[in-house]
Amino acid sequence: MDSLEMYKRLSSEDKHNLITYCIYDSIYTVAANENYSISDEEVKRIKDLSYYTYLKDEYYNLSPTRISDFITENHIKKNTSLDELEKMSWSDLLEKVDNNYNLYSKDEMER
Repeated sequence: MDSLEMYKRLSSEDKHNLITYCIYDSIYTVAANENYSISDEEVKRIKDLSYYTYLKDEYYNLSPTRISDFITENHIKKNTSLDELEKMSWSDLLEKVDNNYNLYSKDEMER
């Protein structure tokens, strides 16, 4: 069976959750690539932040997976706490994702 037929057979609920599933896939892929054992709590928090940021994006038109990749990579690779990520404004986060910035400049990290 091809993927189109499989899509047609999805329940309405599964179709409604496709963006969320893509975000989960992104998070687990980044974690696997980094050999990081990610907890369910971390996954849920990253998903919530990614989805919220995606919904707020009216200018950049970023994909939900690009946002979740960025958040997950910064959390795992750069040891940025989820608390710090959640405190960041969605507009600042979108700008950093769009420009692929590090979350904090050297000046901000030295403070």
